[in-house]
Amino acid sequence: MSRNNRRVFGVILCCLLAGPRPGRAADPFEGAPPLWQLVHEPAVVAELGLSREKLERFRSLVDSYDARFFPLRNHPAETVAGEVTEVLGELTAELQGLLSKAEYARLLQIQLRVQGTPALLQPDVAGLMEYAPEQREELERVISGGLEATAALRERLAKGEPRGALEAEYTRLKEAEGKTLQSLLEPRQVAIWNKLLGPDFALDRLGHPTYRAPALIDSGQWINSEAVRSEDLSGKVVVVHFYACGCINCIHNYPVYLDWSRRFRGRDVAIIGIHTPETAVEASAEHVRERAAEAGFDFPVLIDPDKANWNAWGNSMWPSVYLIDKWGRLRFFWPGELRWQGATGDEWMAARIEELLAERKSPTPGD
Repeated sequence: MSRNNRRVFGVILCCLLAGPRPGRAADPFEGAPPLWQLVHEPAVVAELGLSREKLERFRSLVDSYDARFFPLRNHPAETVAGEVTEVLGELTAELQGLLSKAEYARLLQIQLRVQGTPALLQPDVAGLMEYAPEQREELERVISGGLEATAALRERLAKGEPRGALEAEYTRLKEAEGKTLQSLLEPRQVAIWNKLLGPDFALDRLGHPTYRAPALIDSGQWINSEAVRSEDLSGKVVVVHFYACGCINCIHNYPVYLDWSRRFRGRDVAIIGIHTPETAVEASAEHVRERAAEAGFDFPVLIDPDKANWNAWGNSMWPSVYLIDKWGRLRFFWPGELRWQGATGDEWMAARIEELLAERKSPTPGD
């Protein structure tokens, strides 16, 4: 097998072993179709080489779909599957209308690279390949085995095994799979696959998606502040944390928020708490105010009694912490307690705040 063909069949080696690493904002949409993720990736948008005017239209289009997609996050997949399909279908149609044939084709090439070797079994790809029955059966066996092996590695990662060693094992797994698949395909099929993948695109450039953060919905009830509008926060790095005052995991995060409030005071950082009740007693605004005072909160807290903000964000966990950059784009996300069972989410997120503060231009083309 030539070096080029080894490269082609190894295109997903640099995809993350277990999805986005902890904290990446990409995980508001874990499991979403690749195209949805890719249109939020700055490296992909840059690869399309859009004109400034088209770039602005592209970003405005994708932002509008963010507002529709966020509220779907906290529903069971089976209950919103139809709506997700509908939304993505509309987005795809609009993208095809906006982009040239060459631009849209490049987007699909990158999507195919992200999907990797399982895409060999997609109906549109298989139709072009014209597999013999025995050949298809063997391809299914090899690809299925690879997926099962990858799932096993993910389980081991979740149990705490070192990521580096597992990623090395994953690389060996995919290299072996690539060699086997190469031996199963005819030269003309390899040529078709190469053409479908198009020019090189380094997948390690991915993993930095940005999303238009939902606007704050004013309930008319604020602690420590008059109403704060999202537009008032332009130019600031914004920490948004959802909590409930009776939630012990939320309470365990309080010292971190207070530390950040002190550490970043006088810098372009805004901390916004959003209190969404989990129990009946937490629905009392007076109770929330008393608990916020006891906790020593000195930052604005939006009381969200009807879950308007919770649902607009599609939030599903108390606590959840989001980091928004100076241009209003969601960049990082930490679900749950920041120091849960020895985790160092507080340090990781603080480093990300510093990272966002240091940025001089938006990573998202067109912003």
